[in-house]
Amino acid sequence: MTKSWALFKKLSWPRFVLMNWVVAFELLMLVISGLWQAIRGDFHAYTPFFTLCGFMMIPLVVSLVMLAVKNERTTMTETYRLIPISDWKLYLLNLGASLINQIYLWLVQGILFGITLLIGHNSLEKVFNGVPEGLSQLNSEVNLVQFGLTAIVVGILSLLLIWSTISLVHFVTNAASSFLPRFRQNVVNVIIYIIVMAIAIRLVSALIGGLSFLSSQAINGGVIDNMWVGIAVMVIVTLIEGALNVWILSKWVEPKLD
Repeated sequence: MTKSWALFKKLSWPRFVLMNWVVAFELLMLVISGLWQAIRGDFHAYTPFFTLCGFMMIPLVVSLVMLAVKNERTTMTETYRLIPISDWKLYLLNLGASLINQIYLWLVQGILFGITLLIGHNSLEKVFNGVPEGLSQLNSEVNLVQFGLTAIVVGILSLLLIWSTISLVHFVTNAASSFLPRFRQNVVNVIIYIIVMAIAIRLVSALIGGLSFLSSQAINGGVIDNMWVGIAVMVIVTLIEGALNVWILSKWVEPKLD
């Protein structure tokens, strides 16, 4: 347990630093945008809120990609592969370190959202006149707590599914390259990447469909219990991919020098 916790902290710290750099860049963009609006004479109390909403997705996508890169480098480097720890435990700790830091960024985004909302509260009440009453009516028709928890679970599972799929493709490509001549390696890699793109498109479509379903159910006052079937499927696929990843990692993927 001590070794696992020590390794988890070692894996988490560089990612924590990366996430803070992402937050710092986001804050810098908020300041620059606010100053520009002030220079133009168009700065209002609600400006930070709308600015944050305008590019909030950018740090979320960037962080997802950065953490995916960290995942792959960790499982492929000699430094971590030679640690006396089982491959499945390294795989889980690696994913866990990325997940906890992604959730940390989500929390920071939520805090920033809340702060900018409070700053522009009075002005936003005029802009979104009638929204509080609408939310109160919506809350009486659908359980917003259940909706929020379901959205969080779907978000976490989506991250794990995306990262496990990326790892599976990476490991399969790496394993295939070890047994083929260079020309055939390139051919196999192209085929694999085409398959991955198709799978990625399907995943994104499924996730967008799930989010649309959640939103429509909330707006129409419906139930979201059926969403748990999709969640169960995501869990099963992630577990299967994880098992394949660990098996390929232990049998076919050679560690690389740092």
